[in-house]
Amino acid sequence: MKKDVPNICPKSKISYDYSLAFGGLTNYLERVAADDPPRTRHLALRSFLHRVIPKYDEFFDPEEYNNVVNSQNNVVVEKINSIVGKLNTLRSQKLSDLETLQSCRGSLLSLISGGNEKSQ
Repeated sequence: MKKDVPNICPKSKISYDYSLAFGGLTNYLERVAADDPPRTRHLALRSFLHRVIPKYDEFFDPEEYNNVVNSQNNVVVEKINSIVGKLNTLRSQKLSDLETLQSCRGSLLSLISGGNEKSQ
């Protein structure tokens, strides 16, 4: 029996838990913002660069979860997956432009919480 997608935002119909999928990015940006020692920032960047960020419908596998993408959230899921695709392209090219990464993360968090995506 399939599980329901947990912790759904009433406004976006996207799971708040999806933010865990880009935890490596969040960790790296937090290490930079906190001005952690260079070694700590390097390890956080390395972790981000070596882990593919799963798209929404990969994180919540439709084989395991009910109604992952539906008529209420399909537009938001497309936007999320587009941003994740951009992040994975940057990641695979070993590009770590802070402004771009922060913008992408902000857009993802905004989409998850039901806000409007910033221009990409």
